[in-house]
Amino acid sequence: MSSPLRILVVDDSLSMRIIATSLVTSLGHEVVGDVEDGKVALKKYHELKPDVVMLDFAMPRFDGKKTLKRIFEIDPSANVVICSFLDLEDEIEFCLREGAKFYLKKPYGEERIKNALNSIATQTAQQA
Repeated sequence: MSSPLRILVVDDSLSMRIIATSLVTSLGHEVVGDVEDGKVALKKYHELKPDVVMLDFAMPRFDGKKTLKRIFEIDPSANVVICSFLDLEDEIEFCLREGAKFYLKKPYGEERIKNALNSIATQTAQQA
């Protein structure tokens, strides 16, 4: 594996943040923050400058769609992985069109997270 990725986990569900953190750390990466909504995620993105944002799409208040757009306004080269229970073609297409690297349907397993993060790590290493 390349260098460990620094990951910000954004999900309104505490249990999903715990699961994501456990999976990510078991794969050798570092969770630099976990937050419950998009507004806090934007502040943390500025502060922490993570390599990857794992972003829930369906959140109250400031949802994944708004958060995704704002992250790419801040940093057009951001690496965002959308993680959602939603399996709507329009939403998936929107996320990928806006720049998300992957759209993982919950419940996602270790293999899917591993493949997504390894792909991002490889791309990041090639750009360095």
